[in-house]
Amino acid sequence: MCNNMIQLKLKMLLVCICISSCSLSSCSKERHDGEREGYLSGTVKNSAGMPLKDVTVIADHSIFYNSNMSTKTDEKGAYRLKVRNGSWYAFAQHRVEYNGKLYSFYLYPDNSSGFGGEGAERHFTWKLTGEMPSPLSGQYGGLVTIDNYPGVYIDPTKIEFVFKPTGLLVDGSSGTELRRKANDGHNLQDLPIGRYEVTASYQGQRLLLRKWNSDETFVASYILDFEPQIPAQCDNCAKLEYTVN
Repeated sequence: MCNNMIQLKLKMLLVCICISSCSLSSCSKERHDGEREGYLSGTVKNSAGMPLKDVTVIADHSIFYNSNMSTKTDEKGAYRLKVRNGSWYAFAQHRVEYNGKLYSFYLYPDNSSGFGGEGAERHFTWKLTGEMPSPLSGQYGGLVTIDNYPGVYIDPTKIEFVFKPTGLLVDGSSGTELRRKANDGHNLQDLPIGRYEVTASYQGQRLLLRKWNSDETFVASYILDFEPQIPAQCDNCAKLEYTVN
């Protein structure tokens, strides 16, 4: 009888030890899974697939104004940012000095949808052209606005502009010659940021160009640099004025 009782107690003790061991294992697993949640993480690269360091990655609240968190990428272009409970969108901003001016660019996300406090994985690429996905709007490329010199009245939609890169583009890549027309009569959109030699012609006649609303001399071949910002007007843009030769 005593032996049977001892054996029963030993069995019960073994069962308790097994249950405790399983419980501890489950708790450990839950804590480990929990540690993986609640982070925004990913990588940032240029169009050639090279990692970009010191890019600012932002988790911006989709409802509350000026409620955001940010971090920067490391040497491998990687980042990891702890996020709070809420509704978030992820953005990446890259600041680059080019020809003595400091430009700022939004980068292209592989997934532009929002996420919550569970976190998300988002990878970004530096694109020089193309439409920005919602919730952003506009293009990644620069904007050139055109206007006529007072008293010059020709159809602006029929002016052909030629942009020839005079060096590497802002991301270090080689540009190509671009031919553009302002279909709305005012804007040449989504141009890769770079320094260009610009010429223009209208029905076979060469036009003269200069910086808009300036005292510069009109020239047949104009060297154009985009402005990082024209206050209260536009970012990464330039404004040209044209006249007949």
